[in-house]
Amino acid sequence: MVEFLKEDDVQYAYEFIKTVCTEIGPGCPCSSQERKRAMKAREEMEKHADSVQVEDFTCAPAGYLGWFKIGAACAVAAILFFYASLNSPDAILHSSIAFGLAAFILLMLVFEFILPFQFIDFLLPKKTSCNVAGKIGPRSGGQPKRIIIFSGHHDSALQFTWLQYLKKGYYIAEALLMFGVLILNVLLLIRLVALIASVPLDWINQLLIVISYTLLPVIVVLAVFFTGTGKNGGKVPGASDNLAAVAITLAIGKIVKRHPELVPADTEIRLVSFGCEEAGERGSTAYVKRHLAELRAADTSVLNFESICRPTMIVFTSDRNGTLKHDKGFIKVIGDAAKASGAPCLVRPFYFGGGGTDALPFSARGIKATSLFSMKVPDQMVEFYHQSHDNYDKIPVEALSNAIKVALAFLQELD
Repeated sequence: MVEFLKEDDVQYAYEFIKTVCTEIGPGCPCSSQERKRAMKAREEMEKHADSVQVEDFTCAPAGYLGWFKIGAACAVAAILFFYASLNSPDAILHSSIAFGLAAFILLMLVFEFILPFQFIDFLLPKKTSCNVAGKIGPRSGGQPKRIIIFSGHHDSALQFTWLQYLKKGYYIAEALLMFGVLILNVLLLIRLVALIASVPLDWINQLLIVISYTLLPVIVVLAVFFTGTGKNGGKVPGASDNLAAVAITLAIGKIVKRHPELVPADTEIRLVSFGCEEAGERGSTAYVKRHLAELRAADTSVLNFESICRPTMIVFTSDRNGTLKHDKGFIKVIGDAAKASGAPCLVRPFYFGGGGTDALPFSARGIKATSLFSMKVPDQMVEFYHQSHDNYDKIPVEALSNAIKVALAFLQELD
C-alpha cells in the first residue's frame, strides 16, 4: 500500500474544523450560519476540485425533530377530549378524536423519526439550504464510467437538552417519551373499543385520569424542550458531527489533486458537503433526487463520513435506525480497505434510535453506499454529542488520519 497521506494533510483537516468552529460557529439546518459553513467548504473545495457547484434545495427543517412539540400538543388535546367524553352523550365521538390524536403522534414517531419519510413536512414552513459538490476528473475526459463520492455534512444539530443536562438520564427521558406515546395509544384504543361494545371499563378511566396528572406533564415537558432553539445557528459547534467529515472530504480532495494517479481512468471523484442532515438527511435526499439518473448510469459508490472523533473506525452495514441494509459487497470492499490501511476497524449495524446518515438515501435507491463512523457510544455521545461541548478540541488528529487512510486505501484497491 503506497503512502500518500502527509502530516500536513491531517493538520489541514484539523485547522478547517477549528476555523469553522471559532470564526463561524454553530449552523443548524437552514440557518444563515449553515450557509456560511457551506461557503467555507466551497472556498476550500475550489482549491482541489476541477469544478464546484452550490445546489440549493428547499425543505421543512422542523419536521424531523419538531414533531416532538406537535406530539406534545396532540397528547394534551387527546386527554382533553378524553375528559370531554366522560358522561357525555357524544362519548364515542370524543373518544374517537382522542384516539385519533394519539395515533397521529405514533405515526409521527414511526414515519418522521424511526423511518424518516418526511411525514408531516408538507404541513410545515419551507426554508432553503444547500449542498456543495466538487468534481475531480475523469482524467480520460468524457463521461465517467464510475463515480466515487466522498461526503459529510456541514450543518450542526440543535442542542439535545436532556443530553446536555441529564447526560445518561437522556436515555430515561427518551424511554419515557416512547412509553408515553405507546401507553396513550393502547389505553385510548381499549377505551374506544369498550365504548363501542358497551363494555364498562372504569379502570381505564381511572388510569387515564392518573396519567393525565402524572405522566402527561412529564412527557410534555420532555417533548417541548427536547431540543434547543435554532437562534443564531443554535448552540452546537458540531465539530465531530459533522465538520470532521467535511474536513476529511476536503483533505481527500487535496491529496487526489496532488496525486492524480490515485484515480483510475474513466472515474470521477465527487466531494460533497450536504446541508440539513440534522433535519433528517434532507440535503443528501435532495442530491440523490437531482442526480439519480447520472448516478445510476455509472458504477457509483458512496463513502460517507459521520462523527469521526476517535481512532477506531466503524463501517455501518445498515442505516435508518438499522432498518435499511447497505450493499454487502460494498461493505466488504470498505472493510478490506480499512484492514489494508492499518486503521483499527469494526463492522456493525447502525444503532437503533440514532436516526440515519447521509448514506441512507443512496442505499434506499440501490446505489452502493455506507458510512464510516467512529464515535464511541454511549461514552462520547453522553459527553458531547449534539451538545455545546462538541468543539474542535474533541477531535483527535489520529481519528482524522485513520478515516483518510481508509478512503485512500479504497481508491488504491479500485481496478
